[in-house]
Amino acid sequence: MNYKIVLVVLSITAALFAPHLVQGAGTTELCIVKYAQDETTVLDEVILDYQWMMDNLPIYGDGETHYYLQGPIFEGAWSEEHSDEPYDPWNPQEDVNVLKKDLGAVRGSNLRDLCDLVGGMSSGDDVIVKAADGFYKTFPYANVYEPSPRQGIIIVAWYSLDAYENGEMGGYVSDDYYDGMRLAFLADDSTNPWGKHVFGIEDMRACFAEENWHYYRYPNYPTTTGYSVKYIDGIFIHSSEDAESYSV
Repeated sequence: MNYKIVLVVLSITAALFAPHLVQGAGTTELCIVKYAQDETTVLDEVILDYQWMMDNLPIYGDGETHYYLQGPIFEGAWSEEHSDEPYDPWNPQEDVNVLKKDLGAVRGSNLRDLCDLVGGMSSGDDVIVKAADGFYKTFPYANVYEPSPRQGIIIVAWYSLDAYENGEMGGYVSDDYYDGMRLAFLADDSTNPWGKHVFGIEDMRACFAEENWHYYRYPNYPTTTGYSVKYIDGIFIHSSEDAESYSV
């Protein structure tokens, strides 16, 4: 897939539709676009805000259960927990650099439901989730539409309560949830020793293709924190649909 064209389109779209990002405030609107196989033709698009999402789409997250990511496993932190074991940056036990990566008791909308508003994804398609500051991550069809329980449903969170990572915060975007809108993974609690809902590094290795693994510093420090795009303002599906067969 030619991402040079994609990034040009993203820049133009961001300039036209993105809300201004104010220091200490989150985003409140999304521009969702589906592109044809030529990566230029727009098949469908919609602009909506989080209030519309709350009122019209299923809500995921109960506002009580906390969800966690896992940061990179540095050697010093590893030795504190596993002094008699060889260093393993994948940390299958999921017991290092987790508890401080608490996204809080998030609530939000399923990324799949948002994609479906513009025609959805098919097997082989990718979706780019972009932040107002230009950062973005790409997710394949399977991780959006057929997530493993250890990965969990991917949501665009517009609410969080008692998140630890950046200090106390609680409420809705943008004034009270200033890290939102943000991606969160509603992972199960099957792996770590605390029974927390953690999307950990070993989960990433099990659930994502290698080309989609995220690193704090490649190739030494894999981490899942980089998946949690903050200040989301754009969702862009790059489909395999033929532009010539599309008619207005």
